[in-house]
This record gives sequence, structure tokens and C-alpha cells, in this order.
Amino acid sequence: MTDNSGNIQSGNIAGATENQATQVNIRMQQGEHTGQPIYSNFTSVQSGQGVVIVDFGFLDPQTINALSRLARSGEKVPDTIGARMSCRMAISVEAASNLSQQLNQLLHRKAQ
Repeated sequence: MTDNSGNIQSGNIAGATENQATQVNIRMQQGEHTGQPIYSNFTSVQSGQGVVIVDFGFLDPQTINALSRLARSGEKVPDTIGARMSCRMAISVEAASNLSQQLNQLLHRKAQ
């Protein structure tokens, strides 16, 4: 999880057995190119050998609106549209599982 300053992360660290996890606070330091946030309005997830590949992308809002209008009017929507990839991350399956848990907790709190 991220606090308001954006630099404290809490994650589950695997313990001696698969069912054991320990909560640890980790202070993330910004790298050379991580000072600016990357905005994404869609994602694509693929599996690799021992990793999960997450592509973050950006579709122009005008394109999204045009596609919505086409779909509502019953017109044919293009099979493929162009988008810009913002970032690609390859993370371990364990890290992907932890990310999923953290996102579910966050979204659950937001829904209340």
C-alpha cells in the first residue's frame, strides 16, 4: 500500500512455508526515471515463463468516445485500434499475487 507521500509500501514477504506471510514496510526510493508518474487508462496482462507481463497503455479519450458512439449506434467497431504503450512490467507470479491482493483490498475499501 502507498501512504500519502507515495513512498512507503507494505507487502507480504513469503516466509518459511507457502502459507506463511509476514507484513513488512518497505521504503521505495525513486530511480533516475521514476520521478514522473505514468498515466494509463487500460492494461493488458499476459503470462510468461515464471513471470506475469503487464502492459500499461493509453488510449486517447477522443478515440474512446468515438468507439462508444459507434457501439451505441450499432455501427461496426474496428477490429483493431492503435494505442500507445506507457510501460511494460514483468513481475514474478508471487509479486503479481501480492499486487492482486493489494488492489482488491484498496478497491474493496473504496467501494464502502
